Amino acid sequence: MNPEIRYPAVAEAFYPADIRELESLITSLLQQVKPEHKKRKKIRAIVTPHSGYLYSGSIAACAYKAITGSTFKNVFLMGHAHAYLFEGVALDSHKAWHTPLGNVPVNTDMNARLIGLAPELVHELNIAHHSDHTLEVQIPFLLRTLKPDFSIVPMLFGENAIDVHLKTADLLLPLLNPDNLLVVSTDLSHYPAYRDANTIDRLTLEHIVSSDIDGLEEHERRTINENASDEISLCCSPDALKTLLVIAGRLGWHAEKLCYNNSGDTPHDDKMNVVGFGTVIFFES
Repeated sequence: MNPEIRYPAVAEAFYPADIRELESLITSLLQQVKPEHKKRKKIRAIVTPHSGYLYSGSIAACAYKAITGSTFKNVFLMGHAHAYLFEGVALDSHKAWHTPLGNVPVNTDMNARLIGLAPELVHELNIAHHSDHTLEVQIPFLLRTLKPDFSIVPMLFGENAIDVHLKTADLLLPLLNPDNLLVVSTDLSHYPAYRDANTIDRLTLEHIVSSDIDGLEEHERRTINENASDEISLCCSPDALKTLLVIAGRLGWHAEKLCYNNSGDTPHDDKMNVVGFGTVIFFES
């Protein structure tokens, strides 16, 4: 194995490892998305889930259908680490990430710029990415929908102070241009009952579309208090999501919810403790 390549950690578990099976599945998921005829300006960011394709693939496909055929030079992939504990924002120093659909290069020059601008916040930590699915599951969709020759900047948030999203937004804003796409990889509510998830996630998505961080945080406090438990959460990549909302608010991007369901809508899960899945796109005003 090439030490300069990050190899898949969850192929076969979260999505097919066979190239033909994976291509067929993604093609089918994209074809099932109802065609839209809205005219929007350039899409600059998407929020999309990261569970197994069996559960959330149809919802992720809504976001990727909207950017199919788009050209981006650089994709900032942002999410919360699920497999390793650390502080700050972890980058990956491999030269490329491998998938069954091929390799996608890591923008190591951008890594160096980010570290140089904020060494107290950003660092390379490959072990954080090694077995994490959060960003990996987005790569096959990106390869299938974007035009070739883009690179990625994988960014995983660890356990951080409450203002990390402000610091990260300040760091990224001067580096962004229309050739960049931001992808926030996050599922929505975790483990409420089916009907409760629908209610919780509807409000979460409303706050996301409005770039309303204060409302989102109040919604989270109220949800925890009403359920008398901190085991129910609004989403699993809050810092990445709030970083995007700060950026969107400052740049005046508009947002639109595309699709929603939860794991209780699939035949593979019950309706007792579900996970929510939603997609939002952000586009220039």
